[in-house]
Amino acid sequence: MAGWTISDAGCWPLGTFDALRALPDVVHGVTTREGPAFGTDALSAATADAAAATAACVGLKAAAWVKQVHGGTVLRVDRPGLAGQADALVTDTPGLGVLGRSADCPLILAAGRRGDGSAAVGFAHASWRATLAGITAAMLDKLAFEMGVRRDTIHAAIAPAAGPCCYEVGTEVRDAALAALGGGAAEFFQPHGGRWRFDLWAANLAQLAAAGVPRDRVALSGVCTICRGERFWSWRRQGEAAGRFAAVIGVRPTRAPG
Repeated sequence: MAGWTISDAGCWPLGTFDALRALPDVVHGVTTREGPAFGTDALSAATADAAAATAACVGLKAAAWVKQVHGGTVLRVDRPGLAGQADALVTDTPGLGVLGRSADCPLILAAGRRGDGSAAVGFAHASWRATLAGITAAMLDKLAFEMGVRRDTIHAAIAPAAGPCCYEVGTEVRDAALAALGGGAAEFFQPHGGRWRFDLWAANLAQLAAAGVPRDRVALSGVCTICRGERFWSWRRQGEAAGRFAAVIGVRPTRAPG
């Protein structure tokens, strides 16, 4: 899809988005199965090593991550390492990346500018439960209200994830979505053999739009990890054998004078 590219970053292949490259002081990347080995344990040394390697690959000094719990909590960070339990992080610290891990759940990256021209960034892990909890909207609110980012400057992207072609859920998930998001959420579901296909991409695009980010400033990879994800881990396809890929975003490190 236009605006999404996988290319050799000099360390491993990385996916990047044109929409985020529009901010020259912001760097980002999405790893593939050829990248570092992220596991399922946020507390493990392997996760810490993989996060550090991913940050270095995109030109950042370090990364912060969370134990993802499928909720609506957003944390602000200014130091690397495990930040706690949440499903989104924001930062304005130069050289520090915020990083999410996935094996089907959408990872949303966002960046924008404050009144003084400086940048701040965020990521959200938008599993279906976190989507219903409004995690993408909450991440954008944190950037705007706490960090002073002007909404009219925000660019965002949705990394490869389970797509509307393949992501099937039961009626209980649809009922929960209608209860949490209102009747309009019905448009995110299509019936399929007694179950429902849930368009998590559209659900999070709607949260971005409602938060004031127009569609022309949001990049969607369009890659379904279930049916087109040979380069990306998928829990739906590989089950317990699935590893995790990652998406990271950060403000470029400040260079020392001289």
